[in-house]
Amino acid sequence: MPNLNDLKKQAQEEAPAFDPATGETVPAALVEEKMSHSKPIAQSVWDEIVSAGDTIPNNMIFCGLVGPEGVGKTGIVLDSMTDEEKKRGDVIFVLDFDGGGMTTRVTHHREHAKNIRCLNPNVMFETLDEDGEAREAIDYPATHRRVMKIGQTLVDWAARPGDKPRLHSVLITAVDLWDEVAKNCMFIEDLGTAPDGIGAKVKPHEQVGLRFNWQIRTTRFHQLTTIARTLMSLGVAVYFETHFKDLQDKTGSVIGKKPSWEKHTANYLNQILYFHKKKVRGEDGSQTGETRYEVEFVKCKTNADLLDQRRTIMVTKKDESLQWFGLPEIREGDM
Repeated sequence: MPNLNDLKKQAQEEAPAFDPATGETVPAALVEEKMSHSKPIAQSVWDEIVSAGDTIPNNMIFCGLVGPEGVGKTGIVLDSMTDEEKKRGDVIFVLDFDGGGMTTRVTHHREHAKNIRCLNPNVMFETLDEDGEAREAIDYPATHRRVMKIGQTLVDWAARPGDKPRLHSVLITAVDLWDEVAKNCMFIEDLGTAPDGIGAKVKPHEQVGLRFNWQIRTTRFHQLTTIARTLMSLGVAVYFETHFKDLQDKTGSVIGKKPSWEKHTANYLNQILYFHKKKVRGEDGSQTGETRYEVEFVKCKTNADLLDQRRTIMVTKKDESLQWFGLPEIREGDM
């Protein structure tokens, strides 16, 4: 039979108390235990400030790669490791929306394939009708969740590598396809105006209604941007690869080209490279059969000397083998 002191102690433990962390009333013993294990906010923030003075990332590479298909955008990233880094087992991770990473890996990097890990982020055939059939191949909300899970895993890998290999770089191919995921999720999940990605293409502007609702898509898109910038702060080089799309004036006339990504993306990038393909002509103006592939440094906050500079990364010539030079500024860490 419990004595009087035991009963008093039990009553005190079961007495309600206000928990400042949750705003709820819970047993006093639980609040006391949580408070005893918690760290004062000022102290924990000061610890962060102190440690920030000791942390200097190896680089601050968050780079946009913009150009048409087959001009070496993926190639320069997969060729960015030194021989020492390859031997050490460092890894380039590719979030491969369009399959370009895997294609380049198996075509040009079989000898060091283990250093390059490609994942297809698309979740397939998850949404079925009552007959068990799918109307479309990609489940966009599930794909968005999968990308967030992959991003969380990458951040944890970079922050706490343990015995894992070093995460050298992260490449996201076809960021324009990620933008499509964000748009379709806005219609399907956030606004509820479409059953799937196909339905999201039916009069999309009418379905969105008020213009500020497009901010939902912007917010979804830049979840991946936030992950990328966090990885960059942990010393991982991150690349957003995309294509050009037409730039139109108010009348709808095409007046140029612009990157195919959410319009604020360039503000978050430290570097932007444009890729050009140029056919070489002889003195008489006729084509020589040679094509030069060039990179233009459009933005480079980390090395202003590179601004507006061009580098030849590849040369092809009729009946001759391809000449690959890559981009030394990436491989040697000068960008």
